[in-house]
Amino acid sequence: MVEQTQMSRDQIDAAEAAGILSPKQAKAMRNDVAGRDPDERLKPSRAAKAAGPDQDAVIGNEDHLRFLRSFGDVFIGIGLVLLALGVSAIVAIFGGGPVFLVAAVGAYGLAEYFGRYKRSHFPTLITALAFLLFVQTGLSGLASVNGILAALITVAAMAIFYARIRLPFCIALIAIALLYLLFAFLGQVAPDLLRQQFGWILVSAGLAIFAVALLYDTQDLHRRTRFADNAFWLHILAAPMIIHGLVGYAVMEKAEFVFDVLPVLSFTPADATIILAATAVITVIGLAINRRALIVSSLGYAGLAIAFLVKQTELNLGSTLSITLILLGAAIVLLGVAWHPVRNQLIRVLPQWRVFPPPYVPLETNPLDTQAST
Repeated sequence: MVEQTQMSRDQIDAAEAAGILSPKQAKAMRNDVAGRDPDERLKPSRAAKAAGPDQDAVIGNEDHLRFLRSFGDVFIGIGLVLLALGVSAIVAIFGGGPVFLVAAVGAYGLAEYFGRYKRSHFPTLITALAFLLFVQTGLSGLASVNGILAALITVAAMAIFYARIRLPFCIALIAIALLYLLFAFLGQVAPDLLRQQFGWILVSAGLAIFAVALLYDTQDLHRRTRFADNAFWLHILAAPMIIHGLVGYAVMEKAEFVFDVLPVLSFTPADATIILAATAVITVIGLAINRRALIVSSLGYAGLAIAFLVKQTELNLGSTLSITLILLGAAIVLLGVAWHPVRNQLIRVLPQWRVFPPPYVPLETNPLDTQAST
């Protein structure tokens, strides 16, 4: 008789393939898991199973930061950031504009080295972002190239970059280039619409990127392939666009500017309530799709809203800041600790859609112990 196991179907499959479990034992354990956990109906997609060696990146079901291998990558990344800033300053001294295209060639060469030869994700991310900015800035400085054409060339350049480097964050950089194209098109065709409805345009673009991220997520419910990494970076990009467009734009409309540069936001209790409500909705969505990255972008606005409400009690600035940090920090810690239990309960009441990954089941039974007890 097979005792209850906390192993997932994938772990049972792996144990059977390794010879730890016999086919009969594995079948009995799968039946046991399916009988106790109806959410096992959610299986990895065919696309995930068919992913080639380059797609095979076992990262579990978390938002793992796979682009950081060691502090060595961080050290090099810091140097690349400083180098890019220095190059930008030098190029600006020499007139900027098309000279940025020369800097773009250098950034691409570094990306080839770190991306294709070293496979160092974080340094490649820095050089890829520099390449994107240098290309767009350089093309925009050419008198013979209008904004739409410059954006089109930038999109093509980032597509070629992805074809060469093949790292997940390149998908998000292509999305950024497409945003350049969208704003360039609207700026030329409908400048008044872009100026008056910028917030809603930003929200719409963010929702479109979020939808693409969900599409990638549905191809890899168990977060084992590059599809999950692609989705992670798109969520990182989409979330701040949605929250800034939906909440920030409405508040910024009432902002007062110090020296015409520094915005000082003007909140009302209604604004603070709307911001906290939006944060709550984003938190529930993040729980449902198992993406913490979606929540992080709303924390800044949530902090401002909490600070405003605390300030209404007529506390001094120091007390307001302290209480805000305590409330916001405690909420994040509690959510982080209770993430899986809360999410597992939420999954039970949600529709059986593929956008909702299966619940987390901790591995409490070692395959060898399971075999010994059968």
